[in-house]
Amino acid sequence: MTATETITSNPRVLGADPLVKGGIGEEDIVYLVLPYVARARGRPALGSLLEQYGTYEMNGIAFQDVDEVWWLETIGGHHWMARRVPDDVYVVMPNQLGLDTLDLDDALGEQKDFMCSADLRAFIDKYHLDLSLDGALNPRDASAATTMRPCLQHAPRLVHAALFQPQYVRLGRPGRRLYAALRRSAWCMVPEKKITPEDVKYVLSSHYQGTPYDPYAATASERASTVPSA
Repeated sequence: MTATETITSNPRVLGADPLVKGGIGEEDIVYLVLPYVARARGRPALGSLLEQYGTYEMNGIAFQDVDEVWWLETIGGHHWMARRVPDDVYVVMPNQLGLDTLDLDDALGEQKDFMCSADLRAFIDKYHLDLSLDGALNPRDASAATTMRPCLQHAPRLVHAALFQPQYVRLGRPGRRLYAALRRSAWCMVPEKKITPEDVKYVLSSHYQGTPYDPYAATASERASTVPSA
């Protein structure tokens, strides 16, 4: 189980299910859940705590065992959703709500690839959160923040970690063009090549080298010279 990652939401969700002052949060979740979770499918232990006590912030948490990986995101004060990461993909998660699909029939039934809080379908219906025209629920449209601020804050990290998908690097510095592309990008993607431990090490030890965000660049002119063309 990972430590938590703060994510964002929109006023419609927070108005329908406000955050809970005194609820559980980042410093509580791992300590409350991890001792009782032996397998990745133990994440309902966290879901039941969220439903009962609520949270004062929104978070994303990964659960893993030798067989599978799951990603859980909280929605408002008491709701949550989770998806199993397919075996042939990778996920890069900056601090923003990431899940782009949720099969409510599976999540509330067999739970093969999805899970969610028990009343999530009723919650979405009651507050008209599903914005799809074709009935295919997109949690980003329903729950995520809709301003550019999360993209401008976190796109540099996502793009720098996207060496497995160079098309995002080619889009250049954060802005409306990159924001639109990342909003359309899939939460999980098949890499263009096999990902090695060295690749992961490079990403996790990154200081945005080769970009204008490198804090170790010697001079302002050196930082400016690394700005990619639009």
